[in-house]
Amino acid sequence: MQYLFVLGREPHLSTAELEAVFLSLQISFEKVSHTATTLIISVKKPIDAEQLMRRLGGTVKIAEEIPSEGTTTQTITTTLGKTEDERKIHFCINGENAKQIGIQVKKSLKSAGRSVRYIEANNTATILHNHLVIREADFTIVGKQVFVTRAIQPIEEFSARDYERPAFDDRSGMLPPKLARMMINLSQATPKRDILLDPFCGSGTVLMEAVDMQFQHVIGSDMSEIAVSNTEENLTWLQEQLTSDGTNKRSEVKLFVSEITALSRHIKPKSVSTIITEPYMGKPLTGRETRSNLTNQAEELAELYADAFISYARILKDNGVVVCIIPEFNYRGEWLRVPCLPDIEHAGFVVSSLGQSHSPLSYWRKDQHVKRMIWRFVKK
Repeated sequence: MQYLFVLGREPHLSTAELEAVFLSLQISFEKVSHTATTLIISVKKPIDAEQLMRRLGGTVKIAEEIPSEGTTTQTITTTLGKTEDERKIHFCINGENAKQIGIQVKKSLKSAGRSVRYIEANNTATILHNHLVIREADFTIVGKQVFVTRAIQPIEEFSARDYERPAFDDRSGMLPPKLARMMINLSQATPKRDILLDPFCGSGTVLMEAVDMQFQHVIGSDMSEIAVSNTEENLTWLQEQLTSDGTNKRSEVKLFVSEITALSRHIKPKSVSTIITEPYMGKPLTGRETRSNLTNQAEELAELYADAFISYARILKDNGVVVCIIPEFNYRGEWLRVPCLPDIEHAGFVVSSLGQSHSPLSYWRKDQHVKRMIWRFVKK
């Protein structure tokens, strides 16, 4: 059987996340096709799309191939016609000639006496608010194949954790929740077994995603007392929501204020499995900086990152994983790197792959002066 994954804004990163999660869950698969926006895979066993989607951060939609009933129009018409619900049929089609096929399907169903509404595809919210996943009525056409949507990204939950959390600081809480979740998945950490640390926790985005993913043991620290206080308030708010119905167990959370060089005063040696973090990335940029300004900032950050990895080496278990962001700065189209890799390697780490992709992978928009580069390191 085949499944279609509609990828997010950074498809290369979304693909790497999927590959890492498949490896972690021991899902054997073969790639059938891979475009700039989609990935189709073949598997021998059915996938629990809804459960898988709740783990992912970079996938917009998961759809399952449905058996062909002739032409694309006939396949969709037959599938919708099988419903026993006498209410009005609502459906949506994505892909090549979607509107034309949608009109043909609507006519066919109406001629069979069914009440029908064709909904033009706009975004994930369209699918969500029209309950099309539950209705099994959102279709994606790829070539001659037809896929029916089994799960969509929980956009409202991501939005709530991003914008409705009680404590927010623009200066320390700008990491997008979806990216934080992708970084956790790229580490291949196991929620029930591994201890996860964010030593630059800001307002707690990484830790909130880890708690939502039901990691049982999480640790957060920051040199800012305000940041740690914000993190504590946000995690309390989130855990109250997650455990309100009694179905989810509260995560064990440890928070403390610390300079990055003093982590070992608070954490036992070789006790942490995984570090997921976005360290301080320098002063906000306007795009008018000189090359010298940017180079100096990159060199200052290199010292911070070198000190961080020396600390990581003390508290991480052997083969422990670090997934972190190292920025690059745009100077008139030239990307200036933070020269920290030799020091990271000297601290006892090696660069590791991200899924089947080479580390690092980028996360950025064309209007941004700073590019987030996601790296995966393993302690030797």
